[in-house]
Amino acid sequence: MRLVNDKQEPIEVKSIDIFALISQMFLVSVGIATLVFAPMTMVLSHSRFTNPWSKLAGLGGAVLALVMLEVPLSQVVVGFVFSLFVGDSFHKQVKPFQLLTQALALGLTVAVLGLFWGAVAQHIKPTEFWVQWVGDLIARLRGTSAFEGAVNFELIKDLVIYEGPFLYLSALLLSAWIALGAAAHFGWVTDEKSPYSSNSLRQFSVPKWVAGAFLVSFFLTLTVTSNFQYLVGGIFRVLSGFMFIQGSICLSVMLSQRGVRHGVRTLVYGVAVLLGFYALVGMGIMSPWILRKRRGVSPQISPNNLEEQT
Repeated sequence: MRLVNDKQEPIEVKSIDIFALISQMFLVSVGIATLVFAPMTMVLSHSRFTNPWSKLAGLGGAVLALVMLEVPLSQVVVGFVFSLFVGDSFHKQVKPFQLLTQALALGLTVAVLGLFWGAVAQHIKPTEFWVQWVGDLIARLRGTSAFEGAVNFELIKDLVIYEGPFLYLSALLLSAWIALGAAAHFGWVTDEKSPYSSNSLRQFSVPKWVAGAFLVSFFLTLTVTSNFQYLVGGIFRVLSGFMFIQGSICLSVMLSQRGVRHGVRTLVYGVAVLLGFYALVGMGIMSPWILRKRRGVSPQISPNNLEEQT
């Protein structure tokens, strides 16, 4: 017996374009091959398709990356699991900072499990497996004629052994943020109330304690010369990722206030990400003073062009 006020949730049935689904699988496979762009392709998948088709596109992309592109199994697992989590959290509209921190925790968990799995398979300690894996990686790079005699591989080996895990976390953090930024910039988010709309992301700020921890780690990198210098340097790199995020938000606010066109802003973002990492980190440190002035200024755009400026 149903009550009068009971409301049955509508079930929306959508037809699926099989060719669009297959093309998305290929796109996800390329993203997993690069690893950095894997979350972005999965976010796009969740924007184009409903569940379970969005996840099916991700699974198909992982299979294609493994079989056709011959991506290592470890990279496929990390890329698929991490990007699937980011895409699913994006779909559920989890708060940005919560998404980023949980994604980092997941990426670290997957890496640690993979490390222990490889160590158990070879009957050695996890630390020995890590050193062996890095040694094999450096040996492959050393065998490449393009790098022979031009790079100090011993220095790179020591750097990767001690700071590799932090570089890995930094790459995951930036890849997740690039995915969220791309979704807002290219109009994949249609709901302006979403925490991932362009206007909402411009209001997002990294917690103040992160900025304080970054400044402390920066000064420690200048003073610590003992065996802890790699640990301090690694923490500094991860916190630099958060400052990069804050700096990119500051840059977006400045460009929006100046009424810069969508295409020009796309070019500026691309150059900033590729060539201006430390400039954005510095802007992230200065953002409390910059945004205090900028967010109080009305955008120099008309209401008719507001959608174009996202």
